[in-house]
Amino acid sequence: MRLLIGAIFGVVLAGGASAQTAPAFEVASIRVAQSTAGREGMHGMPASIRTEPGTVTMRSASFRTVVRWAYNVVDFQVTGPDWIDQQRYDIVAKSASAASEEQMRLMMQTLLADRFKLTSHRQTKEAQAWVLSVGKNGPKFKESASEGESSIVPDQKRMSIAVQRTQVSQLVDFLAPILRAPVLDETGLKGRYDITIAVDKYIPDHATAIADMVSVIATGIQQELGLKLEQKKMPVEFVVVDRAEMTPAEN
Repeated sequence: MRLLIGAIFGVVLAGGASAQTAPAFEVASIRVAQSTAGREGMHGMPASIRTEPGTVTMRSASFRTVVRWAYNVVDFQVTGPDWIDQQRYDIVAKSASAASEEQMRLMMQTLLADRFKLTSHRQTKEAQAWVLSVGKNGPKFKESASEGESSIVPDQKRMSIAVQRTQVSQLVDFLAPILRAPVLDETGLKGRYDITIAVDKYIPDHATAIADMVSVIATGIQQELGLKLEQKKMPVEFVVVDRAEMTPAEN
C-alpha cells in the first residue's frame, strides 16, 4: 500500500515517475477528429466525455480539454501554445481492470506524457473562485431513485439545466466554465441526484453583461437548490503546458 501511494504521489507532483510505476491504461486509441464543425458544446466544452469504471471516451476534445480533464481543473487553468485549442481528438482508453475516475485521471496524465510527449508544470496564482456549500435550511433535492449514467443537459432557450443521477462533484465541474472560475465543492454531499436548475425567473431586465448572468446563475443555484455559492479570492493552481506534440504517437 505504501509503495502504491508513493508511486501516485510521485506522478502527481513530479511528473517524472517511470513508466513502470506510473498508473497507465492497458489500451488506448487516439485519433485526430475528422470533423469538428458543429460538435463543440456550450462554453467551449467538448461534445462528450463519458466515463465508465475503467474506461474513458472523449469525442472531439481539444488538447486543452484533455489536459483539463486529466488534471481535474477548468479550461482557464490550462495555459500553453495556441494550437491546444485548435486540434481535436477522439480518445478511447481502457484500464486492465475496473478503475475509478480519479485513477483514470492519473492514467490520462501518463498517456499524455507517452503519446503527446507532454511536459508541464504547476503554477499557483491568486484568483477568484467559487465555494459551494449547503445553505442553512439544507438542500432542496433528494438522491436519484433511477439507475443509469449521469446526465447534465443545458437548455439555453429555457435558461435551465436538467441533471440526472449526478454527483455534486460532477455538477461543479460543469459549472466552473460557466461561472468562469474554479468551483470548490464543500457540500459534503456524496450521493447521485436529480436536480433542475431554472434561472430565467431571476433575470432582471438589465441583465445583459456576462457578470450579470453569472450573478443570475449563482442566485438560481441558491434559490432552487438550497445551496450557498460564495465568491472568494484564493490561491488557484494552473497547469502550464511547457511542451507537447500536436500529432500523437501511433496507436
